Amino acid sequence: MTVAEDGRQALDRLARERFDLVLMDVQMPVMGGLEATIAIREREKSSGEHVRIVAMTAHALNGDRERCLAAGMDGYLPKPIEPEMLYAVVEEAIDDPRPEKPAPRFDETVIDEAALRHRVAGDEDLLATVVRMFLDDCPVRLAAIKTAVMRRDPEAVRTTAHALKGAAGNLGAVGLFEAASTLERLAAESRMDAAEAAWRRLSAESVNVIDALRRFETGAPADPHVVAR
Repeated sequence: MTVAEDGRQALDRLARERFDLVLMDVQMPVMGGLEATIAIREREKSSGEHVRIVAMTAHALNGDRERCLAAGMDGYLPKPIEPEMLYAVVEEAIDDPRPEKPAPRFDETVIDEAALRHRVAGDEDLLATVVRMFLDDCPVRLAAIKTAVMRRDPEAVRTTAHALKGAAGNLGAVGLFEAASTLERLAAESRMDAAEAAWRRLSAESVNVIDALRRFETGAPADPHVVAR
């Protein structure tokens, strides 16, 4: 792991060394994460390379994800960072996506593959987009649910769990769909003590889904990765 104290240092290190992942803090001195990412992407136009950049921000405001993606980032992690989400992002980045052997398959114990493929009408590009969108969005949704549970805010828990339930249903993630449905129902009934246990189940189910989706995109491992903070 290599640590850069600001965006300018990250640019300098990337000019001298090759990395597979940059965890880019959005707010840094000297040069912020958005500026650094734009500069990296501009430089890659001539090199033809593409390093995966995932944003880290403590704000999680509406529009933050869109601004990060518009700058050229590949993903988004809100602070405080959940270890499971961080591990999933790192493992995803150090897998080589290039091997094209047999068509990848989902873990049927986690994802209803037949239903998902039917939903995208067999379009492999659309399927890949659905998987990528879920992997990008899920950490943000989970952070919102966790915050609502910690605040014991039934309405916020209900609405955030409902949103994740919809995303899980579209994906065919049956276990996560059921866990989100349970949490949504408990919040609607203001049973916040029970909601805490339901949140733990939902968190575990989400890790299973993220792992299944990551393995769907898996290739050979590579190393190292860089952290800019």
